[in-house]
Amino acid sequence: MSGRLGRLLLATLASALVACTLAQAAIACTPQTNLPDIEDEVMCTICGTLLAESDSPQAEGERTLIRNMIERCDSKEQIKDALVAQYGRNVLATPSGHGFDLLAWLVPGLAIGVTLCALVWLGLRHRPQRPAPAPIDDSDATRLDEDMSRYDL
Repeated sequence: MSGRLGRLLLATLASALVACTLAQAAIACTPQTNLPDIEDEVMCTICGTLLAESDSPQAEGERTLIRNMIERCDSKEQIKDALVAQYGRNVLATPSGHGFDLLAWLVPGLAIGVTLCALVWLGLRHRPQRPAPAPIDDSDATRLDEDMSRYDL
């Protein structure tokens, strides 16, 4: 009986291992990206517009290349690297993070910061100020004291 139980346990473990291996293979070949996800980050090298907006033959060629790479389960970065290798750095829609292209990242951030500071400064500067209360004259102070003394217990 123990031999039969051992074989059953071994067969169960083997089938679990095969199922796990097949699941890993299916996950490994599942596309990590899709065409619309890449089209808005890549330019048509002829039109100079986003690939998603271009209808030129060049754009169709780029889309075909991207689709083939997606079918091979290449990652988004691998696809972008291949496009840069084939078409040059201008194929990417986002500027690089160094050199003159760094200004494309810094200028909007600085503009937003300066605008926020100016709005805060203007808001504080033009804040309506409440007038100081008028001083109470002596007759009103005396009458107030008399009224208040009636409520003292």
